[in-house]
Amino acid sequence: MIRLLIVDNERWIVDSLLDLFGRPGKLELETFGAYSAHEALDLLGRMKIDVVLSDIRMPGMDGLALQREIVRHWPWCKIVFLSGYDDFDYIQQALRGGGVDYLLKTEGHEAIVAAVERAAAQLYEAVESRQLIRNAERQMQLARPLLVNEYLLALAGGDAEALRKRRDRLRELQLPLDGGAETLLILGRVDDWRDGFSGGDKDLMLYAIANIAEEYFAKSLSCVSVTFEQNKLLWFLQPGPAAVSSGDPQQSTGDATRRFVRFVQGTIETIQGACKQLLQLSVSFAAADEPRDWERLPGQFHALRRLLGRGLGLGQELILLDRPDGSDGAGREPDVRTHETRSRLDKIGALAAYLENGQSMQFFAEYAKLMELGAGKGAGDELLKLEIYYSLVPIFLSEMNRWGIQGELSETVDLGRLTRYDVHPSWHAAEEYFAALAERLFERKRAERSDREDDLILHVRRYVEHNLAGDLSLTRIGEVVGYNPYYLTRLYKQLTGEGLTDYIAATRLARAQKLLADNQLIVQDISRAVGFMTEQSFYRFFKKETGLTPQEYKERSAISKTDR
Repeated sequence: MIRLLIVDNERWIVDSLLDLFGRPGKLELETFGAYSAHEALDLLGRMKIDVVLSDIRMPGMDGLALQREIVRHWPWCKIVFLSGYDDFDYIQQALRGGGVDYLLKTEGHEAIVAAVERAAAQLYEAVESRQLIRNAERQMQLARPLLVNEYLLALAGGDAEALRKRRDRLRELQLPLDGGAETLLILGRVDDWRDGFSGGDKDLMLYAIANIAEEYFAKSLSCVSVTFEQNKLLWFLQPGPAAVSSGDPQQSTGDATRRFVRFVQGTIETIQGACKQLLQLSVSFAAADEPRDWERLPGQFHALRRLLGRGLGLGQELILLDRPDGSDGAGREPDVRTHETRSRLDKIGALAAYLENGQSMQFFAEYAKLMELGAGKGAGDELLKLEIYYSLVPIFLSEMNRWGIQGELSETVDLGRLTRYDVHPSWHAAEEYFAALAERLFERKRAERSDREDDLILHVRRYVEHNLAGDLSLTRIGEVVGYNPYYLTRLYKQLTGEGLTDYIAATRLARAQKLLADNQLIVQDISRAVGFMTEQSFYRFFKKETGLTPQEYKERSAISKTDR
């Protein structure tokens, strides 16, 4: 979904272009209109815009001044200029400032649509695939020292010594982070590695994802990323110098912080799209609701991990926003069975991830392989059983603590047996105990997810039904329900089998038909009542959906009532 903003001080031009881009075309668009540069900046401060189609000569702030503000806040937004004047000096200034196209209003609708399509195609060209991989390989060879990764993870994990000495250590490690400034965290996760990926391939892709994020964040923010658990990344973000000193004496610290958070959350969509397009990887994100001081970062980190594990859909490409509401002899190599054993034991971490993400099929498939290791009866096998058993215990304890459902589980499972290997009469009994506990956890996740999904759909539909004449942009609906609009549209389609924009259109049609049949309002008023900016747009929409014009439908309804 590409967000297009149309800006012109002549209302009829904005309305006609909104009507033009509201028709079916090559691009999936969400369009917005603004009748001045200041109105456009207000909207740009509330949401991420991908392409701006703007008049260049406007009273007050002109298109070039608007362009400078857009580049400062959304540096990768593509800007197409419209003008009624063939002015070479304006063209030069526009293109030097980062505009991607310049055309005259007299060139017609086809040229305007083509210019927007070209701008949309350039959205991901800032990060070209081959160069991205080459850059990732160079960065991996240079390799950020391991101690940087370990130190930042220690900070996120709440290590008291690491937090106490952070100012000195951040300077020593030459990291672009201020130990005294508030910091915002983003957690990213590769949802599923493609078959055949080696450990080196995965490391390279994680570096590539970090490079993509840096391409989009670094122009405006101070950004450092670390990797952990084989498939996760954690970003530490702080406002850059330009954001801190905006030069606007009217802008409060709170406004700057909100703009910073909106920029981060909006940019995540673009990063996710670039990962999918350039790397063919599905990546999920959980973003914090606000920056926090360093002592509070560990709580934010754990909240994001919990959020990513409990997000609606529990599938791929999530965008979630956190809101308040061994050897048996010296010199002898381990035998093949030992290698296999170690390999399976190394996957215990994957079990924790499957349990956290609600992936029951993957969990039980890996769990069965793991428990097979303890089926032997030798003396050494007893120690292996203990290792397996007590490696599983913290996984389940962590998940129960994260969900806070010990009391609920204790009604059906004897939790006193969890930390006592000796109370199980056999290895098979221990295996069944863990399996039963895992199934209860998965059932709990499924039940809560279903309840929350039902509530979400009801909330969305109620908002749409009660705001047909108001703001029904996907951005606004996302704000109302607390979800990123891009993710919300995919989730709504997944849960209902119907696109959210299709539901909005169907609701508008049903309300329009009812108002026309009631024969109390004129067509122009009905058009506004169901959210159309122009009567022409309403006529075209209604005729396409029903085969009748609004007036014809109104007259037929009146005849039908008379016949009864």
